[in-house]
Amino acid sequence: MFTPVTASAQSDAPSRLRLDVAQLNPRVITTNSVTLNVTGSVTNVGDRRISDLQVRLELGERLTTERQVRTAMSGAAAAAASSTDWVDVEPSTLEPGQTAQLSVTVRLDGTRGNLRVNSAGVYPMLVNVNGTPDYGGAARLASMSMLLPVLSAPGKSATSQNTSPSPFTMLWPIADTRPRIVAAPLGGTAVLSDDVLATELRPGGRLYGLVESASAVRDDPQLTRALCYAIDPDLLDTVDAMSRGYQVRTSTGTTGGTGAEAAKAWLQSLRELVTGQCVVQLPYADADLTALTKVRSGDLLPFALDTGARVQELLGVTPQNGVLWAGGALDQSTLAALSGAGVRTLITDPVDSSTSGQSSGAVTLDGTALRAQQVDSLVLSGLAGASGSTEATAATPVDDPDIATQNGLAALAFRGGLAGGASRPVLVAPPRRWTATQDELTGFLRNVGDFVDRNMLTPQSLPALLATASTGSAKMSYTAEDLATATPTSVTDEMSSIETTMADLQGAMQIDPAAQVEPAELLEPLRFALVRSTSAAWRARQGAAEASAADARAELDGLLGRVTVDTPPVPISMASGSAPLPVSFNNRLPVQIAVRIQLSNTPGLRVEQVPDRLVPAGLGGSERIPAEALRAGVFNLTVSLTTPGGTPLGNPARFELRSNEYGVVTLVLTIAGAAALVLLSARQIYRRVRARKA
Repeated sequence: MFTPVTASAQSDAPSRLRLDVAQLNPRVITTNSVTLNVTGSVTNVGDRRISDLQVRLELGERLTTERQVRTAMSGAAAAAASSTDWVDVEPSTLEPGQTAQLSVTVRLDGTRGNLRVNSAGVYPMLVNVNGTPDYGGAARLASMSMLLPVLSAPGKSATSQNTSPSPFTMLWPIADTRPRIVAAPLGGTAVLSDDVLATELRPGGRLYGLVESASAVRDDPQLTRALCYAIDPDLLDTVDAMSRGYQVRTSTGTTGGTGAEAAKAWLQSLRELVTGQCVVQLPYADADLTALTKVRSGDLLPFALDTGARVQELLGVTPQNGVLWAGGALDQSTLAALSGAGVRTLITDPVDSSTSGQSSGAVTLDGTALRAQQVDSLVLSGLAGASGSTEATAATPVDDPDIATQNGLAALAFRGGLAGGASRPVLVAPPRRWTATQDELTGFLRNVGDFVDRNMLTPQSLPALLATASTGSAKMSYTAEDLATATPTSVTDEMSSIETTMADLQGAMQIDPAAQVEPAELLEPLRFALVRSTSAAWRARQGAAEASAADARAELDGLLGRVTVDTPPVPISMASGSAPLPVSFNNRLPVQIAVRIQLSNTPGLRVEQVPDRLVPAGLGGSERIPAEALRAGVFNLTVSLTTPGGTPLGNPARFELRSNEYGVVTLVLTIAGAAALVLLSARQIYRRVRARKA
């Protein structure tokens, strides 16, 4: 069953009619199929009345080449080889804003007014709606195109079993549509950007549907063997944080999240689903790996890759060692960094295989020891809804999740032998943020299971697929288009600045014997926050990556602000010209930290520099700094704390000093001045006496 999907009117005319298809039944035609039913609705979205509304189905010729399948999946309407009679939409006249239901049920026997299906194959089908707007003529006002797989011609003997079924492996993505955590203090309550994830984890939600639809076919061991669950560790961390209670950021502060129980239940369901099954990692938060290699020579790359222990901790399964499902193209330096980080196999989109002529399967990437296991590009195009059509009549929303699922199913059937030809391994990779409904996902899996039962496909586990030999070499081209969609330089520059500050801060920290917290552990949430700033989810959101980096900066500032210097409540009176200045400070971090006391240069006041101090975790300290007033009066002094490397800690404190005494230097200068005055006076008297005698 479809959830409602929309096709607007053709693009060279004003939008007048919206077509919503709610159901296509059956989704796959077999020898037992007698009829085909399409139900939905049409809505007048223009400013004119539309009359004489009619609908019919059109079936194109059987598609025999991959190019024909790709063209049909782009939304381009094929020429009708078979079409039904026109059926009136009731009511057939719609005023602006009105909606009418449509239902078309046709036979598949080729009789007059029905569709003709003579053989197994993949066919393009069009739902065509005509009408007459006021002040205009009859025209096609909306259409919707999709692929219809036919396993056997209706009423005819079943197609003979395939003697060479295609090996079939499928990744099942479990990932959020975007990162949610905006603050995650160690041992504290996580703060999420919104509470949308709570809805997605409950029945009816997207993530709930992904887990439940896969669980629904666990009783099919053949199909289950072909599945490998691709999991984003960032999603696991977020759901785990939600299960312990969390806050949601609002325009005025934060409020309590509502999804703690849903998070616990969903995480348990996911554990049960993946127990004993194949699991492969996505980069943490689907990070831009090329961007991460540019941040302080790749300091953050391990935080995007080395998360297998966390997956094991939360799910009880160990991901495939050295295997990573990478998103998009990577430049040569990133490929080298991944190889150095222990990655041996990249699951990738099709790469430039001009050097070997290899368009699918496994290849070795030029200049590296990395194996690139390419996903099937045809099925990927169907499931992702990639549209390349520029025709005015192509009004089909091919990127709608349900239409894309239907097209992906048809593309997989095409690979399974409906077009003939030699079989080859098929690695299916849906969109990472798959948004199809639970019914669509369950139907997709059950139909794929039927393909297996019919010997069109033979399940192959991902480890078995990766054990096969590479068939050539290829180059992964990092193009100008990839560069344009990459994480902005302004973001990576800010990330480098934050990481540099954190490196200095970590160098100033030590384990406190009582708290027993590693400095690296304290800073780990901040580094994961930086990784989230490069998420591929931000590419379609203007300014989102910058906002994410700003959240990481705010979290770092909050950590630095936990080491403070106290401002005296009253002015400090110096009992003498030379007296110690009392400075008190506090450390609310769970680690010891070395601090340096910095005092502003104040005219008339001289202070001595004191050695760096190591402040215990959760405690305060004080220092008496020798100071000397060079004159009487009031002095304003700014006192601040930094790490030995110069990173500011907390906010500066303002000290007010009052001195009524002369300091030693002032006294010496006064005495020297008086002595000079006496000598000058004596000299003058002597000269006058000599003058009188003369």
